[in-house]
Amino acid sequence: MVQQIYRMIAIDLDGTLLSPQSTVSQRTKAAVHQALDAGLLVCFATGRNWTESRAILDTVEHYDKAVFVGGAMVVDTNKEVTLHRTLMAPQLARDVCAALESMGHAVLVLQDTNNGGCEYLVSGDIELDESTVKWMAVTESTVKRVGRLSRYEHDHTIRVGIVASPDLSAGIKAKLEETFGKRILCQMLMAIGYGVHVMEVFDPAVNKWQGILHVAAHHGVRAEEIIAIGDDINDLTMIRNAGMGVAMGNARAEVKAAAKRIIGTNSEDGLAIFLEELVAEHKVLPAPQGD
Repeated sequence: MVQQIYRMIAIDLDGTLLSPQSTVSQRTKAAVHQALDAGLLVCFATGRNWTESRAILDTVEHYDKAVFVGGAMVVDTNKEVTLHRTLMAPQLARDVCAALESMGHAVLVLQDTNNGGCEYLVSGDIELDESTVKWMAVTESTVKRVGRLSRYEHDHTIRVGIVASPDLSAGIKAKLEETFGKRILCQMLMAIGYGVHVMEVFDPAVNKWQGILHVAAHHGVRAEEIIAIGDDINDLTMIRNAGMGVAMGNARAEVKAAAKRIIGTNSEDGLAIFLEELVAEHKVLPAPQGD
């Protein structure tokens, strides 16, 4: 039987590359560079935007094409150029904001200002609840309050969302999906350790796998030559479709069920150990270099 050789690895950040304390261990950083030295193309794929990820990239010292905002953006972080983005239709964004604001929730809207940075807008005349205040403090987000986002132009809107307590989040998500159906992608991410859920609404074409394929095409890498590693619901598409889908030991049950392999947790350098084994077993073939 011919052994599968891999050229590219897509790595989630929170819960995968990052420890439970949101740090990158020295062993993990060294393992990433070991994989790079072996010729493996390493592509970070995260739900964060680029500006929220910069400090992590600086810590790892790896700058290449990466997937941000759950697949809605692909950025060459070395050249600081946006290669791809999927925006929400302005009217759809307004309608989703209207639905959330009518439920009494201050909406967080992520903008792509097309100048190398992203900006959050927040409903200006709705009081921020405890969950939203807590999340904004955790992420150190810079926001601009602009009144009702249901009346905003939304020419550069990538994502609409709220932060809610776990007891409220499921009901809000169900109402949105009942109202908008397949017009939206709505997913709820767990903020482990903070007691909140982050609900994100995108254009339905958005997912990490599509962003990863955009990067792979630059290098002539086929889907079966990609390894994808993650832990949360927004990692499901890449784990299901990659040549090898890998779930962290701390991953959600749905992610583990979809994976071909489950590795150690992010508290025990599970990613680093996997990368070390991958290189040692000679399962890596240098990826062609794109432009």
